[in-house]
Amino acid sequence: MEIRDYCKAMLAEVNAWKEKLDALKKVADSFSAAEKEKISPLIGQIEQEVAAAQARVDQLGNECPADWSPMKEELDDLFGTVGDSVDRAWRDFDRGWVDLEG
Repeated sequence: MEIRDYCKAMLAEVNAWKEKLDALKKVADSFSAAEKEKISPLIGQIEQEVAAAQARVDQLGNECPADWSPMKEELDDLFGTVGDSVDRAWRDFDRGWVDLEG
């Protein structure tokens, strides 16, 4: 895969995470203060992970190193972490909805 194609794909994924993060925040806004307090650290963590992913993709795209496999590996790991965090947040939100409705 070409470095530019990889960066383009990763930027699309970062943008998708940003949209999911915005959706998470909107849902959290409807939670009680106690529920918001529980989910707030996770949202902050996801924000940091998304920002880190964005910065690394930007760096890779700007530097275009001849051997970019180490950065690709790092990004792949980071993207797996962010994806897991987003999935976990939605599961927590689902539990929150159950708690609010129950």
